[in-house]
Amino acid sequence: MVENIKKFYFLLVFTVSLAIISGAYILEYFYNFPPCELCIYQRVPYFLILFICFISFFVEYKNIHFYSIFFLFFTSFLIAFFHSLVERGIIEYGSGCTSSVVDFESIEDLRMHLDSVSLTKCDEILFSVMGFSLANINTIVSLSLVLFNIYFIRRLYGSRDKKS
Repeated sequence: MVENIKKFYFLLVFTVSLAIISGAYILEYFYNFPPCELCIYQRVPYFLILFICFISFFVEYKNIHFYSIFFLFFTSFLIAFFHSLVERGIIEYGSGCTSSVVDFESIEDLRMHLDSVSLTKCDEILFSVMGFSLANINTIVSLSLVLFNIYFIRRLYGSRDKKS
């Protein structure tokens, strides 16, 4: 039973994470929606999850795999939630990632500022579906994956307790 849960769990998590990363890159490169700084940060946990899942296909089951993935899903949720708050103007993020206006004393100061900031701002919503930005969607998906992970951990420990 534990092996079935492990195989199903890691395959499903790998597939979902790969779909999320693929969707982000498709939007970026095929539909020309460049990511902001926080969007890029949101991808990091998914890459780490893909790595852990890939490794888990070849090594013996360890609790650390489940807990690491749980931690990464929760981290993804926190980053996406923070990004959602920044987009909605509830929280301010670094000046290089927002549309805030700064007073410059010279043209050279303005040039240096423009060279240091990204093209896409973290507080601007470039793409939305039914009023939800991609950060909002990632918040919902990440929270769902956290809950999904908790479900599988409970199922795993529930099956171990029945054996004893």
